[in-house]
Amino acid sequence: MLRKLRANILRNWKAKLASLLIACIFYINLQNSKILIKTINVPIEYPKLSGNLSYSKNPEKTIPVRVEGLKDVVNYYSQFMKAVIDSEDVQIGVTEVPIKKIVGVPSGVKVTKLRKTVPVEIESRGLKVVPIEAVFDGTPPPNFEKLTQILSPTKITISGKPQDLEKISKITLPEISLTDKKEPFARTVRIPDLPKGIGILGSRDVTVNVNIIPLSYKSGEQTVAGIPIICSGLDGRLEPELSEEQVAIRYFSVKPIRSAQVLTGIVAQVPCNYIYDPVKDKIIPELQPQVAKVRIIKNKDLKGIEVLQINPEKIEIRYKVKEGSPKNDIPSDPGEDGSELEDSKSWLEKNPS
Repeated sequence: MLRKLRANILRNWKAKLASLLIACIFYINLQNSKILIKTINVPIEYPKLSGNLSYSKNPEKTIPVRVEGLKDVVNYYSQFMKAVIDSEDVQIGVTEVPIKKIVGVPSGVKVTKLRKTVPVEIESRGLKVVPIEAVFDGTPPPNFEKLTQILSPTKITISGKPQDLEKISKITLPEISLTDKKEPFARTVRIPDLPKGIGILGSRDVTVNVNIIPLSYKSGEQTVAGIPIICSGLDGRLEPELSEEQVAIRYFSVKPIRSAQVLTGIVAQVPCNYIYDPVKDKIIPELQPQVAKVRIIKNKDLKGIEVLQINPEKIEIRYKVKEGSPKNDIPSDPGEDGSELEDSKSWLEKNPS
């Protein structure tokens, strides 16, 4: 029986062997048809720079790599691959930074980097806080005058090379027309383009509140707006942010009064009595914002007027620690009610009607 079985196996053995070889070739070709080798560009992930460092030029966004693997796997996962740069390899100046790894590569896929490094240029940039200045064109109609203007914000932080920052001492806004203006108004003005290489941190929009008043007020009940709010008793290491920068008041006067007297002889004051604790490195009390009541303080020339209403009567105050403020600074003495009033009187004496 074994002899018969052997005879059947060996019968036409050449044809059978040829058929097996052909089948193997077809199988190998079929498997190879599922293998894909192609070159793709993967995005480069650059580390975030700390402090005053920045990328001086637009760095390269992609590098070429060769990927090899099953066709469906390569086509799907190619979109998730990216080259990663180690932050420790980034230095000031122009350097060839190595591409150490490609992330997002699944098991079974081979990736070959066709470039080992990318050029990166890092420069040191400085920061500078400069004031913003409003410029006006024209004049109000007869019997009206522009008395005050309030900008929000009053300063802005710019960044750039130290030698470029030295050339800028202030930011001047485009002109605001006062022609035919008979009452207070507000304008949102955009900061113009700065010299090449100078950037702006934050919004480029500035709100300018302009107070236009008649030259004189009659006796009786009147309303005046644009009185700036002063923050009294402030810890020298804190910076307050007021929900309102100015108030309007309704008052009664027996005698006629000059308009300039009202706005220069009245102070709107709020107590800023939060403090900074350098030991715990936090603001006390922690609950923010502070709701503060607005107080109106008059100089001696305005004792005869009666304040009927303040709008708004209360404002919100948020505090933050001043940047670069040493923790061992001695905070200003918030004082008591008497000292706050005395500070306001000093301000009024420096700004007589």
